[in-house]
Amino acid sequence: MKLSQFVFRAVALSLGLSALSLARAAEPPNILIIMTDQQAWDAVGYAGNAAIKTPNLDRLASEGVNFSQAVTPCAVCVPARVSVLTGRLTETTKIRENGDAKGADSFCYYPTFDQILAQWGYRVEYYGKFHAPKHMAKVYMNPETDGVGAFEQVVNWEPLYVRFIRDTFNNVKRAPGELYEKTFYGGTVTYKLDPPDSFYKYMPKGNVPEQEPKRKLGAGQGDIHGVLNLSAEYTVTAIQGQQALGALERLKDEKFILTASFHCPHVPITPSEPYASMYKAEEMVPAESVTDKRENSPYYKGQERPPYNDPEKMKYMMANYYAFVTEIDDWVGKLLNKLDEHGLTENTLVVFVSDHGEMLGAHGLRGKFNFYEESARVPFVIRYPAKIKAGQTVSTPVSILNMFPTLLDYAGVAPVPSDGYSLRGVMEGTEAPKYDFAVSEWQWTNKSVPSIMIRSDKWKLMTTHRKGGKDVEVLFDLENDPREMNNLLGTNPDRFNHKETAEALRAKLVGYLKDVNYPLVEGVERRELIRK
Repeated sequence: MKLSQFVFRAVALSLGLSALSLARAAEPPNILIIMTDQQAWDAVGYAGNAAIKTPNLDRLASEGVNFSQAVTPCAVCVPARVSVLTGRLTETTKIRENGDAKGADSFCYYPTFDQILAQWGYRVEYYGKFHAPKHMAKVYMNPETDGVGAFEQVVNWEPLYVRFIRDTFNNVKRAPGELYEKTFYGGTVTYKLDPPDSFYKYMPKGNVPEQEPKRKLGAGQGDIHGVLNLSAEYTVTAIQGQQALGALERLKDEKFILTASFHCPHVPITPSEPYASMYKAEEMVPAESVTDKRENSPYYKGQERPPYNDPEKMKYMMANYYAFVTEIDDWVGKLLNKLDEHGLTENTLVVFVSDHGEMLGAHGLRGKFNFYEESARVPFVIRYPAKIKAGQTVSTPVSILNMFPTLLDYAGVAPVPSDGYSLRGVMEGTEAPKYDFAVSEWQWTNKSVPSIMIRSDKWKLMTTHRKGGKDVEVLFDLENDPREMNNLLGTNPDRFNHKETAEALRAKLVGYLKDVNYPLVEGVERRELIRK
């Protein structure tokens, strides 16, 4: 037995995972987790967004519980996903960066809900984007496909997809107005550029190439914007949706936990037809904060270059981003219909969630990596008709790492230590939320002061320690300043008037961090919130 396996088993037993300490429910539910990547909390119709078409997600929310102010534990893919799987904060898991998903030395010593439920008879399968340390994927039971076993299917999903695209479209030629997209599809699929694209400047009127780019093609995926020259049946969303749909068909007679993890609406923002034509750039309304100069902010001026502070160019990004979401929504509808078809709806717990948000031009930014609402807040819905009353909205902020204790609770597993709490009582109307706030973090340096945020329904306190940025403490009044334009601390002349509020929030944060034995709590306690 490898040392890492021995350590994991020892830790698992110490956390109370032995057969003697676990109780089974009479009829535990099937579990279907639908996860998107980088989806803004309001990029769904049920959040009040009239510009986007998401009828199937709207249906899901109407039939379940919408946690309308849910927060990611970390606005970065890998740390967030590990926190969701284990129910632990980032600084506890020690999985702090996207790079921590790579290499044999990347190891998380906390069990995932998939690993625990596999011990209790669940068939555990996973399709799509994994983005977590490789050893955590050994639990999955996907059937072998074309000689590729479950483990490789999960940890190498994207390279396998790229190989499929290359093998299927190995003679694609560039059409006028297109450049090879080398970031995601290996140069085999082209796309028509839109104005936010970093190479659009090489396109004169008519979007016909005047000359080749003066530098080698190879822009980061976040700089790629346009319409992909790929049939909708072969997009990354379609292949991921097809695999999840096939799994549901196979698993209909088993007790299962199945994850359908969609890559989109993560960058590159390149939807295919017919989705790309569903939204017109001229009809989009950019974020009110798009021209924010962030002068009293830890997210310093110049962090993002144009065009993300250009309202007109952001309209194109929004239109294509919404197209991605609508494509996913179609596949969500197919998954829900498959549950209906096989009579599984009543006893299947469905979770819809995203790992983190997307700035989409808010504050002149794109992507994530910060504590603004657009980045840290996520969509989060749970439906379980057998146990949960439909049509509920929970407005108290909650962290999505609460998925871990909630899923185990409904599966009949005795409580396993975590940094969250089960939402079962909240959804079934027997308990109030354990906390009236949620916490998110992002450890930019290895120093003892973390970047961490506490968000209540009215207030947000951000204590920051950014590598390459500015150490600016932030307090937002979300009730009166929902766009987060006025930092009440930092260099604000009235900052001392808000000391009581800031300290009250810090006290709540410190109390929670002590409850969960957070390793850097002293750095939060000692942080100077208001400077002279």
